[in-house]
Amino acid sequence: MRIGRATVLELRNSAGSRARSWLLIAAGVVGLLSAGLVAFTGPAQDHTFAVISFYTQSAISLPLPFVSVLLMTQEFGRRASSAGSGLRTSLGAIIAAKLLASAIIAVAGAGYGVLISLLATSAAAPAADEGRWDAMGMIILGSVLVQLIAQLSGAGWGLLLRSSALAIAADVVVPLGLWIIAGAIPALQGVQAWLAPFSSVRNLLSGHMDAEGWAHVGVIALVWVVALDAAGILRLHRLRESGGG
Repeated sequence: MRIGRATVLELRNSAGSRARSWLLIAAGVVGLLSAGLVAFTGPAQDHTFAVISFYTQSAISLPLPFVSVLLMTQEFGRRASSAGSGLRTSLGAIIAAKLLASAIIAVAGAGYGVLISLLATSAAAPAADEGRWDAMGMIILGSVLVQLIAQLSGAGWGLLLRSSALAIAADVVVPLGLWIIAGAIPALQGVQAWLAPFSSVRNLLSGHMDAEGWAHVGVIALVWVVALDAAGILRLHRLRESGGG
């Protein structure tokens, strides 16, 4: 119950500042624009739920994780006045509530993206000749996973770096840089699918996942969610033990 109330508070905080409110609005707008552009200006073969979902969910996943970055740095940032008291009291409960709120935001973002993708696919003209609604269930599941990985990765950067500017920059530059470098160097191209989050987005939103594709997603989740968040939590615990802020 205590975690539940704290999570509700964090969800309220997600829109509790001008910056976070604008990020939520930006995620909604870019998702809507992406769906509309593909549905009404793209070629007929792109007027499928899979293609429209890919562009819509990808667009939403760009600004939305920054909300979780700001939620983390608000509490644990280097200049946050509440960081010291938070570290001395229920650190685990605070982090758990923020991570749970981040997950809820991710699912809500995915649901919004699914809704506008459904509407855009239905309204697209001319309609795709075939495959318009193929693998809807798998694409919806992929949409949720894409947003969860993106959102919890943003939370991890906020926990680890404790600076909004640094965490936002890292959330964009590190995975994008890894994807570009691995794709440009032939010897690393095999690593790209296993470590670069962008490589799994298209597969998850295609609706066609095999065992290797799921293995890629699992490794990416371990690296960019589990390991990153664990590193941030460990650093905060060490700060508490040393009495630092």
